[in-house]
Amino acid sequence: MFATVDALSGDVFVEESGNLLESATAVFDQGDRQYRYLLTRSWGPGPVVLFIMLNPSTADAFTDDPTVTRCLRPARRLGFGALAVVNLFALRATDPAALATHPEPVGPLNDAVITGIAAEADQLIAAWGAHPQAAVRAQVVTDLLNARRSQLACLGLTKRGQPRHPLYLRADSPLQPFPPHSTCARPARQPAKRR
Repeated sequence: MFATVDALSGDVFVEESGNLLESATAVFDQGDRQYRYLLTRSWGPGPVVLFIMLNPSTADAFTDDPTVTRCLRPARRLGFGALAVVNLFALRATDPAALATHPEPVGPLNDAVITGIAAEADQLIAAWGAHPQAAVRAQVVTDLLNARRSQLACLGLTKRGQPRHPLYLRADSPLQPFPPHSTCARPARQPAKRR
């Protein structure tokens, strides 16, 4: 589906499933599959939408998780024929708190996959939410994409200017531009210490 995946074929494990009407792909690291670099769902002709989120959970080529299910709704509603998902961090974890303790949560191939798939997609949607781990890494990724003149959109902004996560959106949330100089690098406020 993507030339970026073909170029990495010796470095990644590609899992595929599908039938005559739909197909699905998941791209993992070659080793123990602790990193998922890309997830795709295709259901018909039409443009490809890329969601950029925080980190992958349990979804693979055979199973959707709640987040992927919530991404499919706006993708279909907005007229896309395929969905691609990449993440700021490629580490698979059901609890994003694991990102803070893992020695390399980004994944060695993640930036190459993000920029490559972004160049091939028709629409990019920032959707990583307001998790404290996202701020600095989101700025790195948006800088990479802005350097390539990629236009980011989102489905709403949090109070701190981060793109809203699909799990916390209304089904009819409109697509809107994601500000190129967002507040990504501003870390979330830490609670005040009690004395």
